[in-house]
Amino acid sequence: YLEIRGVDGQNIKEISYEKIHEIKKTLDENGIKVWSIGSPVGKYKVDDNFEGQVEEFKKLCEFAKILGAKRIRMFSFFSKDEEKVFANLQRFVDVCPEDIIMCHENEKGIYGDNAQRCLDLFKTFPQLKCVFDPANFVQCGQDTAEAWNMLKHRIKYVHVKDARMSDGVVVPPGRGDGNYSLI
Repeated sequence: YLEIRGVDGQNIKEISYEKIHEIKKTLDENGIKVWSIGSPVGKYKVDDNFEGQVEEFKKLCEFAKILGAKRIRMFSFFSKDEEKVFANLQRFVDVCPEDIIMCHENEKGIYGDNAQRCLDLFKTFPQLKCVFDPANFVQCGQDTAEAWNMLKHRIKYVHVKDARMSDGVVVPPGRGDGNYSLI
Protein backbone atom coordinates (compact mmCIF):
# COMPACT_ATOMS: atom_id res chain seq x y z
CA TYR A 1 0.00 0.00 0.00
CA LEU A 2 1.11 3.57 -0.57
CA GLU A 3 0.03 7.13 0.00
CA ILE A 4 -0.02 8.60 -3.49
CA ARG A 5 1.02 12.24 -3.68
CA GLY A 6 2.08 12.58 -7.28
CA VAL A 7 3.07 10.74 -10.44
CA ASP A 8 5.55 11.66 -13.17
CA GLY A 9 6.36 14.98 -11.52
CA GLN A 10 2.71 16.02 -11.21
CA ASN A 11 0.98 16.60 -7.89
CA ILE A 12 -2.04 14.34 -7.50
CA LYS A 13 -4.36 17.36 -7.77
CA GLU A 14 -2.97 18.17 -11.25
CA ILE A 15 -3.52 14.73 -12.72
CA SER A 16 -6.29 14.28 -15.29
CA TYR A 17 -9.12 11.78 -15.05
CA GLU A 18 -7.64 9.94 -18.03
CA LYS A 19 -4.25 9.68 -16.31
CA ILE A 20 -5.72 8.51 -12.98
CA HIS A 21 -7.28 5.54 -14.78
CA GLU A 22 -3.89 4.73 -16.37
CA ILE A 23 -2.27 4.95 -12.94
CA LYS A 24 -4.89 2.60 -11.48
CA LYS A 25 -4.22 0.07 -14.27
CA THR A 26 -0.45 0.22 -13.69
CA LEU A 27 -0.84 -0.15 -9.93
CA ASP A 28 -3.17 -3.13 -10.36
CA GLU A 29 -0.78 -4.80 -12.81
CA ASN A 30 1.96 -4.53 -10.20
CA GLY A 31 -0.07 -5.57 -7.16
CA ILE A 32 0.13 -2.14 -5.53
CA LYS A 33 -2.81 -0.68 -3.62
CA VAL A 34 -3.39 2.90 -2.49
CA TRP A 35 -3.88 3.52 1.23
CA SER A 36 -4.40 7.28 1.03
CA ILE A 37 -4.47 10.24 -1.32
CA GLY A 38 -1.66 12.53 -0.10
CA SER A 39 -3.42 15.70 -1.11
CA PRO A 40 -2.38 19.29 -0.46
CA VAL A 41 -6.00 20.19 0.45
CA GLY A 42 -5.99 22.84 3.17
CA LYS A 43 -2.29 23.57 2.75
CA TYR A 44 -3.07 27.11 1.65
CA LYS A 45 -3.86 30.42 3.27
CA VAL A 46 -7.39 30.27 4.65
CA ASP A 47 -8.73 32.80 2.09
CA ASP A 48 -6.84 31.60 -1.02
CA ASN A 49 -9.35 30.59 -3.70
CA PHE A 50 -11.36 28.51 -1.25
CA GLU A 51 -14.07 27.55 -3.73
CA GLY A 52 -11.33 26.22 -6.00
CA GLN A 53 -10.03 24.16 -3.06
CA VAL A 54 -13.50 22.69 -2.51
CA GLU A 55 -13.66 21.64 -6.17
CA GLU A 56 -10.13 20.21 -5.91
CA PHE A 57 -11.20 18.23 -2.84
CA LYS A 58 -14.24 16.81 -4.66
CA LYS A 59 -12.00 15.70 -7.54
CA LEU A 60 -9.58 14.04 -5.12
CA CYS A 61 -12.49 12.22 -3.47
CA GLU A 62 -13.36 10.84 -6.91
CA PHE A 63 -9.70 9.86 -7.43
CA ALA A 64 -9.76 8.07 -4.06
CA LYS A 65 -12.72 6.00 -5.21
CA ILE A 66 -11.06 5.19 -8.56
CA LEU A 67 -7.85 4.12 -6.80
CA GLY A 68 -9.64 2.25 -4.01
CA ALA A 69 -8.25 4.54 -1.29
CA LYS A 70 -10.38 5.09 1.79
CA ARG A 71 -8.41 8.08 3.12
CA ILE A 72 -7.48 11.58 2.03
CA ARG A 73 -4.71 13.45 3.82
CA MET A 74 -5.51 17.11 4.34
CA PHE A 75 -4.43 20.15 6.34
CA SER A 76 -6.01 23.00 8.30
CA PHE A 77 -4.83 26.14 6.51
CA PHE A 78 -2.07 28.64 7.15
CA SER A 79 -4.09 30.70 9.60
CA LYS A 80 -4.75 30.91 13.32
CA ASP A 81 -8.24 32.37 12.69
CA GLU A 82 -10.24 29.55 14.26
CA GLU A 83 -13.58 30.77 12.93
CA LYS A 84 -12.44 30.81 9.29
CA VAL A 85 -10.49 27.56 9.60
CA PHE A 86 -13.44 25.73 11.14
CA ALA A 87 -15.88 27.14 8.57
CA ASN A 88 -13.64 25.96 5.73
CA LEU A 89 -13.15 22.53 7.28
CA GLN A 90 -16.90 22.22 7.71
CA ARG A 91 -17.30 22.70 3.94
CA PHE A 92 -14.86 19.85 3.30
CA VAL A 93 -16.75 17.66 5.78
CA ASP A 94 -20.02 18.54 4.04
CA VAL A 95 -18.82 17.43 0.59
CA CYS A 96 -16.76 14.42 1.69
CA PRO A 97 -18.37 11.08 0.77
CA GLU A 98 -19.23 8.95 3.81
CA ASP A 99 -16.86 6.16 2.73
CA ILE A 100 -13.80 8.46 2.62
CA ILE A 101 -11.92 9.29 5.83
CA MET A 102 -10.42 12.78 6.09
CA CYS A 103 -7.01 12.50 7.78
CA HIS A 104 -5.54 15.73 9.13
CA GLU A 105 -1.76 16.07 9.19
CA ASN A 106 -0.04 18.44 11.57
CA GLU A 107 2.17 20.79 9.54
CA LYS A 108 4.36 23.70 10.57
CA GLY A 109 2.49 27.00 10.35
CA ILE A 110 -1.05 25.68 9.79
CA TYR A 111 -3.84 25.97 12.34
CA GLY A 112 -3.29 22.38 13.51
CA ASP A 113 0.46 22.62 13.99
CA ASN A 114 0.42 21.73 17.69
CA ALA A 115 -1.27 18.96 19.64
CA GLN A 116 -3.82 21.16 21.43
CA ARG A 117 -5.17 22.72 18.23
CA CYS A 118 -5.19 19.27 16.57
CA LEU A 119 -7.22 17.99 19.50
CA ASP A 120 -9.60 20.96 19.15
CA LEU A 121 -10.06 20.04 15.47
CA PHE A 122 -10.79 16.41 16.31
CA LYS A 123 -13.29 17.36 19.02
CA THR A 124 -15.09 19.76 16.68
CA PHE A 125 -14.95 17.39 13.69
CA PRO A 126 -15.21 13.85 15.06
CA GLN A 127 -15.04 12.43 11.53
CA LEU A 128 -11.45 13.70 11.15
CA LYS A 129 -8.64 11.30 11.92
CA CYS A 130 -4.99 12.09 12.59
CA VAL A 131 -1.91 11.67 10.43
CA PHE A 132 0.76 11.92 13.11
CA ASP A 133 3.96 13.43 11.74
CA PRO A 134 6.61 13.54 14.50
CA ALA A 135 9.07 15.61 12.46
CA ASN A 136 6.48 18.31 11.84
CA PHE A 137 5.65 18.46 15.55
CA VAL A 138 9.35 18.70 16.43
CA GLN A 139 9.80 21.55 13.92
CA CYS A 140 6.98 23.42 15.72
CA GLY A 141 8.58 22.91 19.13
CA GLN A 142 5.86 20.45 20.19
CA ASP A 143 6.94 17.63 22.48
CA THR A 144 5.96 14.51 20.52
CA ALA A 145 5.40 12.35 23.61
CA GLU A 146 2.83 14.87 24.84
CA ALA A 147 1.28 15.05 21.35
CA TRP A 148 1.14 11.24 21.06
CA ASN A 149 -0.61 10.94 24.44
CA MET A 150 -3.13 13.65 23.53
CA LEU A 151 -3.90 12.32 20.05
CA LYS A 152 -3.29 8.56 20.16
CA HIS A 153 -6.99 7.72 20.06
CA ARG A 154 -7.42 9.71 16.83
CA ILE A 155 -4.29 8.55 14.98
CA LYS A 156 -5.05 6.70 11.75
CA TYR A 157 -1.46 6.52 10.51
CA VAL A 158 2.04 7.87 11.13
CA HIS A 159 4.50 9.52 8.77
CA VAL A 160 7.88 7.99 9.42
CA LYS A 161 10.02 11.11 9.78
CA ASP A 162 12.06 12.59 12.58
CA ALA A 163 13.69 15.96 13.21
CA ARG A 164 16.02 17.60 15.68
CA MET A 165 14.52 20.12 18.07
CA SER A 166 17.78 22.12 18.09
CA ASP A 167 17.70 23.09 14.41
CA GLY A 168 14.56 21.54 12.87
CA VAL A 169 16.57 19.43 10.42
CA VAL A 170 14.78 16.26 9.27
CA VAL A 171 16.77 13.14 10.12
CA PRO A 172 16.19 9.36 9.91
CA PRO A 173 13.62 7.98 12.39
CA GLY A 174 15.08 7.55 15.86
CA ARG A 175 17.90 10.04 15.30
CA GLY A 176 15.96 13.13 16.24
CA ASP A 177 13.58 14.21 18.98
CA GLY A 178 10.43 12.49 17.66
CA ASN A 179 10.28 9.95 20.52
CA TYR A 180 10.03 6.95 18.21
CA SER A 181 10.09 4.57 21.17
CA LEU A 182 6.44 5.58 21.80
CA ILE A 183 5.21 4.93 18.29
